[in-house]
Amino acid sequence: MTHSEITQSLHLAKALNLIVSSRHINGVLHVYSASGYARPWDSFAAEYPLERLQAMVERARRAA
Repeated sequence: MTHSEITQSLHLAKALNLIVSSRHINGVLHVYSASGYARPWDSFAAEYPLERLQAMVERARRAA
């Protein structure tokens, strides 16, 4: 992923309330859920690729 794609994914994940924050730990980007659970970005991105996040936001917009 490019830096731009990661940034877009982080913003979308926050908008969808999938994550609340992110930070680097020992050079590895981690994301945090509302419950405080941390996971490496690579793990999160494997489950929620950018295309999936975009589709989820689009579905939420149509439902609103």
